[in-house]
Amino acid sequence: MDKGTLLVVGAGGDVGRGIVTAALQSGHRVVAAGRDAVRLAGLRSLAGLDRLALVQGDLASEAGALELWDRASAAFGEVTDAVISVNAPDAMRPLLARSAEDIAQGLADNVVTHFTAAKAFLPRLPEAGLLIGIGGGTADFIFPRMAPVSMGQAALRMLYRGLAKEAKTGAQPRELIIVSMVAGASNRDTAQPDWVTDLEVGTHVCAILDAPDKFAKPVLHLRSKAQVGLPEEGA
Repeated sequence: MDKGTLLVVGAGGDVGRGIVTAALQSGHRVVAAGRDAVRLAGLRSLAGLDRLALVQGDLASEAGALELWDRASAAFGEVTDAVISVNAPDAMRPLLARSAEDIAQGLADNVVTHFTAAKAFLPRLPEAGLLIGIGGGTADFIFPRMAPVSMGQAALRMLYRGLAKEAKTGAQPRELIIVSMVAGASNRDTAQPDWVTDLEVGTHVCAILDAPDKFAKPVLHLRSKAQVGLPEEGA
């Protein structure tokens, strides 16, 4: 069975790499995209290289998103689904110690990027395609000195709800909120046993792609290792 071509933007990060790995293991062709050529090159160690293409690009502007789409589409002749896994780092500082420019840049990096992806990709995905944005559980709570992260995650959730409300036909948007710390390449040595792993996130994304009717809500949550591959009510 042809599982189509999955575009993963932010493929060089911990979560993105897990999604790429799981998608290759499940039989997808994968276009792994990101800004950092060195990180992307590290994906060449994964199995399934004949089904993997690397594309450098970003979502900082609508023009950049369209250019990335064109490069990704050229890799295997099509893109059937897309995952946006972009998450800019944040320095821990009290909210009022930050400038307005800091706040605006954080929203641009973590929310507007998803908007530019949606605007470029949704009209070009096939009728049955999915656009899945990866978000974080801090949409509902605040770590000390990291309020802007929560602000961005809350805004991201409303972005995907808005996109879903307006998407009457055609490709559909989803947000997957990871309500857990994630054990990935950058922190595996110090990760706690109950943390969801990068590969488990990828496995859950593949479950959504394989059975979108079972994951029909515009905003989905992955809350624990026990839930991987299951809708929330089945956890």
